[in-house]
Amino acid sequence: MNIGSIFSLNGKIETETLSVVMAQIFPGSAANMQQVKENTDQVLEWMDKAAAGFPGFDLFLCPECCFQGYAPGFWPTVGMKLDGPEMKRVQAKCRELSVWGVFNPWIKPDDGKFIQNTAVIVNDLGEIVHSYVKMNPWLPGEPTYPGWHCNVVPGPKGSRLATIICADGDYPEIWREAACNGANVIVRVSHYMAPYDQAWEITNKAGAYCNGVYVVACNSAGVDETYTYFGDSMALNPDGTIFARAPKGIPWLLKADLYPGIIDAMQRNEGSQNYLWQFKHRGAAAPDFNGVGEDLSKYTHLSN
Repeated sequence: MNIGSIFSLNGKIETETLSVVMAQIFPGSAANMQQVKENTDQVLEWMDKAAAGFPGFDLFLCPECCFQGYAPGFWPTVGMKLDGPEMKRVQAKCRELSVWGVFNPWIKPDDGKFIQNTAVIVNDLGEIVHSYVKMNPWLPGEPTYPGWHCNVVPGPKGSRLATIICADGDYPEIWREAACNGANVIVRVSHYMAPYDQAWEITNKAGAYCNGVYVVACNSAGVDETYTYFGDSMALNPDGTIFARAPKGIPWLLKADLYPGIIDAMQRNEGSQNYLWQFKHRGAAAPDFNGVGEDLSKYTHLSN
């Protein structure tokens, strides 16, 4: 897994294997709650397929819009609740299969705000342990209400998981926010369409490399009323290398094995390619700084 990696790992490292299965599927555009139910049925079917094909895996991912598809005119009528029947069904399936899962309901909040594009993590007991609202909606095509925080949650096998959603990944700030908040695995769920397939690969690679984390990116594959979703789901090492990849344009189950403990070990090494440390210790090798460096940011945009 680390052959050819630029990262230096010294000494003995013990870590568990985190097995992730990404379901590269196509959610239909839902105009009513019956069609939301049909998309939910599809998610559950693919969870069963994942369990049959890869018994013992830890974490299931499905793409953005997995329940409602992309139908902006109908979002107000197909908004879900976190405690609604669709989420309860996937929670029960996680409990049945003893797996964790990442899902993307478009939530209609109780406070009357417009729809919120939300990533939810369910643990292997069927409990919702993480909820993230997309901080960077895709403009002008996504009139969702933005979130304000990119939180991290302890996951299986020593992972610390952060979720970002589709267009989030086009902003370097969100990757760094997730990594600085302690993530060693960043999950990107997407409904990413053509002609942006090169941007998809570039941003996933940059997110992994610049922050020294694993990235698992699950994308839709199919055609709706407007767009073509190209798939190309992938898993990336912390040096930006793609080590597992699904084909473009077709449904696929992609399994990838990650080792979160390697990320932890690398981040303890205050040396080359530990960019999170170097960013906060600029010039540490200069004698003037006594190995500590400059710990105050001089980047003016960060103060705005």
